[in-house]
Amino acid sequence: MPLEINETDKSGFPDAVSKAEDADLVIMVLGEDAFQSGEGRSQAKIGLAGLQQELLEEIYKVNKNIALVLINGRPLEITWAAENIPAIVEAWQLGSESGNAIADVLFGKYNPSGKLPVSFPKAVGQEPLYYNQQNTGRPYSEQHVTFSSYTDIGKEALYPFGFGLSYTDFEYGEISLSAEEMSANKEITLSVPVTNSGDVAGKEVVQLYLRDLVASKSRPVKELKGFEMIELNPGETKTVEFSIDEEMLRFYNASKQWESESGDFEVFVGGNSRDLKKAAFTLNK
Repeated sequence: MPLEINETDKSGFPDAVSKAEDADLVIMVLGEDAFQSGEGRSQAKIGLAGLQQELLEEIYKVNKNIALVLINGRPLEITWAAENIPAIVEAWQLGSESGNAIADVLFGKYNPSGKLPVSFPKAVGQEPLYYNQQNTGRPYSEQHVTFSSYTDIGKEALYPFGFGLSYTDFEYGEISLSAEEMSANKEITLSVPVTNSGDVAGKEVVQLYLRDLVASKSRPVKELKGFEMIELNPGETKTVEFSIDEEMLRFYNASKQWESESGDFEVFVGGNSRDLKKAAFTLNK
């Protein structure tokens, strides 16, 4: 029988805790209802609503072997769960076959390969939280009085844009560029080896980011410019290639034109917007 637990009624807690204590694995499905997301559904608090967080912690006290399934339409503040729960599945708010799809992931019939299209914050005060934020011009170091961060929490996301795990692991080799300089009518080929270092076959979304170091207008610290999904067997390595041309480097400048500017660029490749390999090249126009 499903347990119905609302914001004030804890009558289902003893039964839930008792069942969890005797279970080998506890699957907890928490999150938001359908009416919490959508137009005009902003929230000041983005943690687990009602008694959900309290229930999660009570279950954890008697059985730490928990798989947490999140049903939600926005990034949630789940710092406690990230630090304590061994497995978290971000399922979002899916359709009528969502139960079957989630079950296939939980019981290993499908190896997940999804990546987050948003960043998850450590606290609601970090929102809005963008991976492609503008450079503040301030140093990111606590040794400086005016450092660019928070005084009470780290600056980085709990889970960054592009993040996602599977039942295997992927290792990225070093980036190789076909040239370190590029002209307006040429392109550079970037290549990077990716290895499945785990025990099962899996898919990985290889992501390409770029940064314009100095421009006439402040540019983001990184921007997603390309991605490619590859499938690898255990121990297999594939070399992924991206073509970087002048058009990829353009932006809408102060003159209201889509143009690129000569100068130095950094290029990044990895499985998310945080854990990246880096190289550099120069555009000469």
